[in-house]
Amino acid sequence: MTSALAKLSSAIALRLDARRIAISSEPLARFPRMEAASADLYDRFERAEKALPPPQEKRRAAINKFRNVLPLSSSEWRMVFAGLADKVESVGPILEDERLYGRVHIEVSQRIEKRRLSRRDWLALCFSYFGYESDKPDTNPVWCLLQGDIRNGFACVKAQQTREKEWIRIVQYHKQLFSEQAGVTLGEQMFNGEISDLSVLQTIAQIPDSSWLWHRIFNVLLSRIFNLEDDEFSKRFPDFIEIGRQHPTYMNALLSACLTRYHAASYREKPSSLLKQSALDNWGSPQIRSRQNSWLQYVEKDVCAMVVAWFAKEDLEHFFNLLKGDRDVDQARLFYWLRFADQMSYTRIVLGADAKTDAGSDFVDFRRKNNGRLSYLAGSKSSNNAVIMQIANYLFVEFSEKGNACYVYKADSAPFNPDQIYLDLNSELKQKNKSAVKPMGHMAMPSRPNHVSGWLAKFDETLAELGIRADGHIDSRGDHPFRSPPKTIAFEAQLAEALKGISHRVYDSRAKGGALQVQLESHEPAAMASLQRLGFKPVNNQPLKFWRQ
Repeated sequence: MTSALAKLSSAIALRLDARRIAISSEPLARFPRMEAASADLYDRFERAEKALPPPQEKRRAAINKFRNVLPLSSSEWRMVFAGLADKVESVGPILEDERLYGRVHIEVSQRIEKRRLSRRDWLALCFSYFGYESDKPDTNPVWCLLQGDIRNGFACVKAQQTREKEWIRIVQYHKQLFSEQAGVTLGEQMFNGEISDLSVLQTIAQIPDSSWLWHRIFNVLLSRIFNLEDDEFSKRFPDFIEIGRQHPTYMNALLSACLTRYHAASYREKPSSLLKQSALDNWGSPQIRSRQNSWLQYVEKDVCAMVVAWFAKEDLEHFFNLLKGDRDVDQARLFYWLRFADQMSYTRIVLGADAKTDAGSDFVDFRRKNNGRLSYLAGSKSSNNAVIMQIANYLFVEFSEKGNACYVYKADSAPFNPDQIYLDLNSELKQKNKSAVKPMGHMAMPSRPNHVSGWLAKFDETLAELGIRADGHIDSRGDHPFRSPPKTIAFEAQLAEALKGISHRVYDSRAKGGALQVQLESHEPAAMASLQRLGFKPVNNQPLKFWRQ
């Protein structure tokens, strides 16, 4: 009996072990399905949904009935809520008419009181709130009343939820958007690197790209850039450019601020490849004469000259290193022309056939980065290249092949257009009878490549005769297209010039021991940069207001 029981017990144990093994893997196989089901439920009931802008045609129809005091259905009222900022032909928006908005306010208040204000109603009010076209919406008492209705409405909608959904949490976190400090906190958070992407909030609250909110956020961010010390700015400006990529509407303003702040830094002569390439992608080359006015819409002449010098230095490095052909780098010529790079207002590389078709990665990358800034050399050896450099009102043409002199032409009467795609060696670039001076040869070798002796000293003498010196001085014989002759200008005149054509107000309390304050009416990057250079500082939480003692 004992033996039989033992056998039975053993058999049962074996069966149980087998059952445990079979069961143990089955729940694991089901977990992915459970996770998928959980994700599906989250998408259906919890995830913040994208709220689509109310159709303009329906808004107009509902607003027309509203203005004519006709009965409105619940959905038509929602269209009115969404169209409060709409301008219809010559008629202003409801948000600028106290009497009309008074009727809307009553309807919203009744819905809040009876707990009938829906999420869609509230989002429609947000659409009008953020879509109102004004740099200073809080100066409109009707808009301020709408702000209060939205705050009360959110509390009503939130109270109707059986559980807190994601969109509720997001709006709750950003509740300052419906306060007097709307946008300021977000601007500070974006500047501090705490946030960079507001797409979720923008989707939920239906914030248009042109909203006053974005203007406020970026006004704060831009004003803080100028408060950074040099070391901190050098670490932070790549983040600001990345923010510009995420918000293309404000890329120009961010580029303008970063370039202007970089120009004020001690390391401004060190090129920034990021700023240079970003500006090139957005504004084109500052060296192309038709583009210069485009650049000067965003930065001042000195900042533009800084970037042009960066291009010049890079072009010289490429020309005397990458485009040297089979011979060694001409270190003496590279050293010589780098001494004048900060004075160059224009450079252009003219590629020979070899450099034009070279499939090496360095050449491919060089041609890609300089697309639109290159010309091609005709009538010469395939290994020969040229570089055109403008200093003051003179064009200097150097060639990579030995045995070629440097040709000099007056920029306004040169026998060729340096911007044209193809340039011929003999019929255009080498014109002895049209050269401003005798073609300058490189015969007398210097004692060492980085020493001004031999032909380098002779070049210096010739350039001095043209009014150009390596110390950066340009006399009256050479008008620089960017830099103006140095002169002392009274502070008041400088301030007036900085604010010329800009809407602003000035508050001068210096006679009473106070400060001089300037209040800009709108975001003006060039004016803000000029004020910073004149010693003004932005007032905290008021990015368009500046002060100095």
